[in-house]
Amino acid sequence: MLTEKHISELNLLPLKNMKKLNLGIVEDVINKWPCIIEQADDLGWTPLNLAAHLDNDKIIKLILQKETSIAYAKNKEGLSALHIAAKEGNLGAIRELITACPDIYELLDNRGQTAIHAAAESGQLIPEFKGLMTLFSEQNEEGNTPLYLAVIKGHFLSFWFMESAKGVDLNATNKEGFNIMDKLFLARASFGANWRKNRIKPFWEKGARPSLRGAMRIRNLDPTGEPEQAGIRNSDPRRKPEQAGDGDGDDEGRSVSDFVKRVSETNLLVATLIATVSFTAAFTVPGGYNQSGNVGEGLAVLWKNTAFRVFLIANTLAFGLSTTSVFVHFLGSSAITGNVFQGEVVQHAASFTNWSVGALLVAFISGTYTVNCLTAKPKLVWDDDWGLQNLERERLSQIAA
Repeated sequence: MLTEKHISELNLLPLKNMKKLNLGIVEDVINKWPCIIEQADDLGWTPLNLAAHLDNDKIIKLILQKETSIAYAKNKEGLSALHIAAKEGNLGAIRELITACPDIYELLDNRGQTAIHAAAESGQLIPEFKGLMTLFSEQNEEGNTPLYLAVIKGHFLSFWFMESAKGVDLNATNKEGFNIMDKLFLARASFGANWRKNRIKPFWEKGARPSLRGAMRIRNLDPTGEPEQAGIRNSDPRRKPEQAGDGDGDDEGRSVSDFVKRVSETNLLVATLIATVSFTAAFTVPGGYNQSGNVGEGLAVLWKNTAFRVFLIANTLAFGLSTTSVFVHFLGSSAITGNVFQGEVVQHAASFTNWSVGALLVAFISGTYTVNCLTAKPKLVWDDDWGLQNLERERLSQIAA
């Protein structure tokens, strides 16, 4: 004969046996020991939770006829029977739960998530319940909507279904500042060239736009956050922490992006310094300017000197190449680009900067040589007025002699 102790362990039977239970026996047990309904196992799972997990709508209906409050009970993971049924996509169980408890769809788990959040995370479709369909824009404790969770987890079929519902907010941002369009833009590299045309364009036409932080992230201006992982925590304590899209090289891609950014910043700083120095040197030439008031006033004193001309050419090249490097950096940051394009920008900009460094070195050497020659051998420098005066003085001396 069954005792209450034996019956209390019915919910500990292997899950595969739940559907094999005779409905008449279960009804007799519940009628004789009603308290069995509320007893849970070590994980907090009640008979109703197990029935919801296995979509046994007949047992669910039988239990709820005796006690409806058990439908609001949560297991140790914070999941109610409705969350469990939604996570498994068990429409029959969901129907019985909502019929018996019409307000149960507003029940939240320990993370502030509705049953729709649970369904979205597991990629399930729940098309026939209007009460649940009103929750597509609800945000959990981290600000994530069911649509955002579906995109994060890669369940695009669930996402396409939910976004077609009326009143869905496609621009809702989570507490990290990201929204759905941020993820869709970043998913272009994984889904080919038609992704933008077939997936992003329809949402753009519906008014969906990237968030401010998402746009900055797409342009590699905000390295502190990733839409793939923003606001997403590991809900299974037995699994190691992972990022959404695990296995797609997110860590590697972020490391490459950070490295490219650091190299780009260093290269831009060097190019700016060279442009500044060469610009200044162009107007403060070695030897100064002719201020004698003659025809050549305002020209460089050493303009006929070969070393001085080398200085001018090298300094001009240094300024032009460094300015080109700065322009290439600006071009790379003026469009939504990925790591590949950024790497190309850094590579070409670095080439211009390297050549400008060489040109600046030549300008420095030739300028220094010009000044030193002027100081050490002043006779090598010809002054027209001084030369004519000396020639005239020598001619008069010869005549007088």
